[in-house]
Amino acid sequence: MDDFAKFFNQKQHRHRGNGFTDVHKTYRRKHLNLVPDTFKKDLSKNQKIENLKNNSGSAVCNKADIDYIRKTYSIVPHADKEQMLGKTGIKLYYCPKTKTFMLTK
Repeated sequence: MDDFAKFFNQKQHRHRGNGFTDVHKTYRRKHLNLVPDTFKKDLSKNQKIENLKNNSGSAVCNKADIDYIRKTYSIVPHADKEQMLGKTGIKLYYCPKTKTFMLTK
C-alpha cells in the first residue's frame, strides 16, 4: 500500500515532461505550431553545410551530402583536389586516412 500512496503523491507527475520543441535558445514554446517560421530549421537544406556557414569546424560527408553538393553547387568531387563550395568559404576535400570526403571552414 505504501507504493500506491507514493505513486499518487509525487511532486513531479510522470506524464508531465519539460521538453520544448523549439530550436532557438531564447524561444521557449512547447508546440511546433506556436513557433514562428524564423526560428524553425529549414530541413530542405543540408544541416552540416548550414552549420559550417555560421561556425568554423569540419564535418564528414556521407552519400546524401555529396548528392546535395552536386545538385546545389554543381561540383563533382575529386579525390585529388580541394574545391570551394561557392562563396561560403567551405572547402571540400578527400581524406585518405578515413577514405571519405570532408568539409572544413
